[in-house]
Amino acid sequence: MIDINNLNFDYFGKTLKTLKDINLKISKGEFILLTGLSGSGKSTLIRTLNGLIPNFYGGRISGSIKIHNMNVFEEKSRNLAQKIGMVFQNPENQLFRNNVESELVFGLENINLSRSEIKKRLDDTIELLGLELIRKRSIISLSGGEKQKVAIGAILAMQPEILILDEPTSELDQKSAEDILQVIQNLNKKLGITVILIEHRIDRVIEYVDRLIIMKEGQIIQDDKPKQIFLEENNSNKYFIPPIIKLFLEIKKRKSILLKYNICPNEIPINIEDCSIILKDLLENLKVKEGKLKFVPQNKEQYDQKFNESDSLVEFADVSFEFEKNQPILTKIDFKAYPGEFIAIIGDNGAGKTTFLKLFNGLLRPKNGLIKINGKNVKNLSVAQISREVGFIFQNPSIQFYQDTVKEELEVVLKNFKIPIEQAKKLLEEYSDRLNLKSLLTIYPRFLSYGEQQRAALASMLVIQPRILILDEPTHGMDALQKEHFFRYLDEYRKKGNLVIMVTHDIESLTKYPERILLFSKGRIILDDISKNVLSHRETIKFSPQINRLIKIFSTLPKQIIKTEEILELIHNAEI
Repeated sequence: MIDINNLNFDYFGKTLKTLKDINLKISKGEFILLTGLSGSGKSTLIRTLNGLIPNFYGGRISGSIKIHNMNVFEEKSRNLAQKIGMVFQNPENQLFRNNVESELVFGLENINLSRSEIKKRLDDTIELLGLELIRKRSIISLSGGEKQKVAIGAILAMQPEILILDEPTSELDQKSAEDILQVIQNLNKKLGITVILIEHRIDRVIEYVDRLIIMKEGQIIQDDKPKQIFLEENNSNKYFIPPIIKLFLEIKKRKSILLKYNICPNEIPINIEDCSIILKDLLENLKVKEGKLKFVPQNKEQYDQKFNESDSLVEFADVSFEFEKNQPILTKIDFKAYPGEFIAIIGDNGAGKTTFLKLFNGLLRPKNGLIKINGKNVKNLSVAQISREVGFIFQNPSIQFYQDTVKEELEVVLKNFKIPIEQAKKLLEEYSDRLNLKSLLTIYPRFLSYGEQQRAALASMLVIQPRILILDEPTHGMDALQKEHFFRYLDEYRKKGNLVIMVTHDIESLTKYPERILLFSKGRIILDDISKNVLSHRETIKFSPQINRLIKIFSTLPKQIIKTEEILELIHNAEI
């Protein structure tokens, strides 16, 4: 179906090839996961399949790509579009109409389908993806996750033979992500649609795919069934191992446990249900030794005592907000945050999380209530004044870029904030080094991968060293290694007496660094506690990490376990 031979590509302005000698065959009906470290060439590779490269993104290309014996480089875009549907990493790049319904039928109108067929496909798509409640809404009023659903729906309505999705669940809550993936899996199994999925959050998608391809530095380095790849002792896949598989691989090293509990060393668990069955005898028979575990129950009161002598950096008192009259987005929000805190915000799509963040820097103003930033009422401050205290990274980082190179982006921020020349040079050097941007300084920012754009946007905020750093879905497009470096840096930043607040759907990334988590639901904060308590709460299982969801199946195990390392410590210290 897809036949790629000796494919090479490099973008204009880059000295190194982005794709190197790619040879790949994909059969009809395969469900493929394409992954690799950020910048490894994944998005570039899929852009070649529908002619975006080289027709839209300029560069030098060689080799050949054939789809159904069509030469992709010679075929008209219209013909390719009817065979191949692509959902981009940033959904806003492919939303063109004013409201949801008109967006869903836009492609159908362009290929001249009949009115009756368009209506049928529209209704089917809305039912399939659960879009009934937003079908009449304007695109601009949607949350990032809702926009992602609409972008996916617009492509599914075209009924392509090949479906390509670049991080399609990155802005979706856990339930929405599972619903979308099950829809895609059904289309793959029942209709034989070929699916190529790019994703860094392997734990979300691995159970749906039947082939895993890993890229590194523009080349394919592994291509096999997922279980086979994870069984291999290979450093190239260590950044892509989901928590439950990591747990199994660590247990596998202890031969005595395998023998005692009859665990097959080659039976890799791909999902939580598999893992609970494979490790059932072991986990049911663990007897915890009191006082032996490093992780101990904590409470919010103990955490709050650290800030008894501090003045709050942020205060919300009885804050409400609405875009349209009598349609509240936020209701009676009370919230305080202090220097040195690292706070994460989670919740369903459309719960009000991003709206809450935009109140911090004055982009939105509350209907009622009081907001103070560093003791000052924001009602009396302009956005420009607030920006000296609050650095903001948007959900879509590319909207923050206006210059021709990354270096110029950083320089113009320093100039606008009147940072002295010598100090500005030092700050530019420091943050381009710390965020691994030195090799990207001369590149047009919108040519960067999504993860690289996130780092560039972060650098443009950090060079002015704001006391309060606000981030909306900052790990979108980042691989596991980059996330680790990113969170470590944010943790260092807050330890300097700054405040870090971030919205995310990336639950697995919250098990280590943020100390406090807010859970939003329908415009209200329904839970505000230390991270471990929120992530292990009995009523928030859809916001729990994989290990905690596994633990909750076994009634005798401590419910606060949220990390692989913790359950391994439990096994090490337990009476087996």
